[in-house]
Amino acid sequence: MNAVTSSSAGSAASQPPASQSLPHIGEVARRRRPLLWWDLGVAATVAVMGVIGYLDVVLDEDPGSLLDLATTLGVLALLVVWYLCLGRSALRRAVCEEPARPSDLVYLSVLVLIVGAATAILPSYATLQALAYPMIWTIIARYRDAVIWSAVLALAVGAGFLLAFERHGVLAGFGEASAIVVLSFTFAVVMGTWISRIFAQGERYRALAEQLRASQAEVAALSEQAGAGRERDRLSRELHDTLTQTLAGLVMLSEQAQRALDSGDAERARDRLSRVGEAAREAVGEARALVATTQPLGDGGLEAAIERVAARLSADAGLRVECALDTVSLDREHQVVLLRAAQEGLANARKHARASRVLLTLTAPAEGGVVLLVEDDGVGPDPERMRLGGFGLSGLAERVREVGGEVRFGEAGAGGARLEVRLPGEASRVPSDVEPSAAGAEEKAES
Repeated sequence: MNAVTSSSAGSAASQPPASQSLPHIGEVARRRRPLLWWDLGVAATVAVMGVIGYLDVVLDEDPGSLLDLATTLGVLALLVVWYLCLGRSALRRAVCEEPARPSDLVYLSVLVLIVGAATAILPSYATLQALAYPMIWTIIARYRDAVIWSAVLALAVGAGFLLAFERHGVLAGFGEASAIVVLSFTFAVVMGTWISRIFAQGERYRALAEQLRASQAEVAALSEQAGAGRERDRLSRELHDTLTQTLAGLVMLSEQAQRALDSGDAERARDRLSRVGEAAREAVGEARALVATTQPLGDGGLEAAIERVAARLSADAGLRVECALDTVSLDREHQVVLLRAAQEGLANARKHARASRVLLTLTAPAEGGVVLLVEDDGVGPDPERMRLGGFGLSGLAERVREVGGEVRFGEAGAGGARLEVRLPGEASRVPSDVEPSAAGAEEKAES
């Protein structure tokens, strides 16, 4: 059984290696003594044949001479010596899937002759085919060549039978011996073919498994790269919507303070410098929130966060920002999207619109969803900027699309710019008791 199992490795050697991992199988086989069962099989078979040969010579009706005994046992000894000299190395190379050598064919050629000669000396020695056939199928790589070598071995055993029967003058049993040879050859080829196909199928499955593992590794690498790309985009949007705008406000406040100092307005300069300190502290808080990946809504929820942003812009830029905010119930992700939309709309009014008044509304229409509007009375959208698409608006549009919403940016009804962000989903509306008011008017900045 072990010889047949080992033969599968040699019979499939004609198949191209499925992957570069095949040499590792050889390494494993070396460490685990791959020839242990071959050695035991050869030793047990030769021992049994030796006992049969000894009894045949000694207990025969016409006992043979000492020379007959030496010949009978000597052919077995020659088989063992030949196996130790070349057979083990040939089998090791085959089992470990190493390249064959010319000496491997020399070993098989002499092995076939030894088995044929042993059968000629004693017909019972034809049992040595049980060793020779598996060795052929293990060492010979190509299927066709293995069949040819098996046929040569069958002919050698048949010739041995013929010589043995002719020497003893008993030709009546040659037909039976021929049938045994044919059956042995047929069984060897059938078993070799069956095991070869099983091994080949196993190799195909292993190749598919290797391809699957490689594909999984590639998918994991691509997923990691895509995740890193998405994270970079997210951080870019977060930085643009938070730190970048805060730092832009710092620049503006610093310029205002410088102009106040140049004009001798010490009180306004102190006020602007105080605002610089507040804005810097806010920037530190925003940076910490980004590092900690916390949500930037703060206390009071979405409405309070939007009012704080509006008040800061009103104090920094002197804009009148009016907020009309319905209290809506949304999940945290949608709230953050709306907060970033409000920041982008207010930043656009400050940087590009040259507006004096901004109206910011948050409503939950009866048809569902939430709508955020930011309208100003400035110069209106810049067609060139709308055509090229700024980073802020494009980043906002991508952020809104990720939650299934839509963004519209264009001219307001009475001039100026209008940013509309509409998010889907269920949102409950609780009317606010506070009338629309100027959030953070200039009085707050002057106090």
